[in-house]
Amino acid sequence: MAETNTGAIYGVKALKYNGKALGLISEDGLQPGGDSPSKTRIWAAQKRNAPFAVLKSTPGTKTWTFTLIELLGENMKQVMGGEVDENGTYTPPAEDKDVQGVFDIEAVTGHTIRIYNGVLTCNFSNGINFSNVLGIESELEMQDAGADNPPYKIFAPGQVPPAGEIPSQS
Repeated sequence: MAETNTGAIYGVKALKYNGKALGLISEDGLQPGGDSPSKTRIWAAQKRNAPFAVLKSTPGTKTWTFTLIELLGENMKQVMGGEVDENGTYTPPAEDKDVQGVFDIEAVTGHTIRIYNGVLTCNFSNGINFSNVLGIESELEMQDAGADNPPYKIFAPGQVPPAGEIPSQS
């Protein structure tokens, strides 16, 4: 039976990087953000009541922020690079590494937001105490996906994003 599309998108089911789930994220879920586009108003001496033209100076950015709270070695490797040994011990890379690829935000409503070229930057957050858990605060920024490709698509409930769009992990 096909899922009904009411247009509401809510509830994080999974966040995947190149087809593999990243792990549990905090109850705050994913928060959209970024920089708004900026524009330049061009004024003419003869037309003082409104700009003659408005030029988009920068297109702005689109980002998602979240906190990964399931800090298994494999999850940390996916978001920060590095290595995991057979015991699950995580060793970070010698230098901070941004992770780049295809990201899928799957919602419980059945929608999937596919980001075709996302760059993930991370750092530790929350602290270690009895009222919170250590997390990895992450920012996922949408990048240009190449000629004639959109930066993202929102798939309706029941529509599965093509697996062929995910790069090989070999």
